[in-house]
Amino acid sequence: MRLPYRAGDSFAMPLGDGSSVPATIAACAHHTVTLAVCGLELAGVSDRALVLHRWKRRANALAPADDALRYARHDGWIGPAHAERIVATHLGIANLELPPLYVRGVRAAQPPPDARRLRVAGRGVTLDPRELSRYPRLEVLECADITLRSLDFPPALRALRLARIATPVDLREIARLPLRALALEEMRELRGVGVLAGWESLEQLEMLGCWQLTLDEVMPLAETRNLLRAEIDIGGRRKNAELYKRANWAYPWPFECLELLSARRDAQLARNG
Repeated sequence: MRLPYRAGDSFAMPLGDGSSVPATIAACAHHTVTLAVCGLELAGVSDRALVLHRWKRRANALAPADDALRYARHDGWIGPAHAERIVATHLGIANLELPPLYVRGVRAAQPPPDARRLRVAGRGVTLDPRELSRYPRLEVLECADITLRSLDFPPALRALRLARIATPVDLREIARLPLRALALEEMRELRGVGVLAGWESLEQLEMLGCWQLTLDEVMPLAETRNLLRAEIDIGGRRKNAELYKRANWAYPWPFECLELLSARRDAQLARNG
């Protein structure tokens, strides 16, 4: 069942820093809408965020101005996460031009001692995170399709992605880390999910393909004030929509630009005292 929206309806679009702006539907097409938001007109935006209630309905606003800056992709449509990032970039909150992610496999080649980002991936690869202590500046770590011998990750980590890890992962064992971003993908043996709601440093969370989780297990996350960006897929549109009706998260920023956004947030907190 599709959300009954129409041209002229307005919604609150979150921007990823805890704020949101009003966006008005200027026109509707098949599975896409044209949005007027902050002096921009975004054509061909996927309606997924509206169908899932990720963008909350507001009182209807005026139609877009004729001189609005128009933006449309050549391939005909824009994802809702991309739409949020376009607006956030327009307002100076984020950077649309993402820097390349520096990743190197620990087994394939030895990164320099001052490496800040690493990716360890490959079936049959076993990693003891304690081995990463030789990289004292490591802040961003991705582990995919590997076996972990422990969950003793470096204490300086700010962003961690775990995908299809062969061994069980208990989040209570890593909740001590001052993570800003955590991505969990297809983690079939994931335990201690309840600790996420009390993880004070966590600003961005991705839980993709976690169909074994129930709505009751993840619903406390909707009330977490420090969580600004989240994508949670526990299987089935109905369950996901029920969660997003109660939450006010933006879509997650790409992993590549987390370092930039964390630096800006640190500067903002310093200015606010």
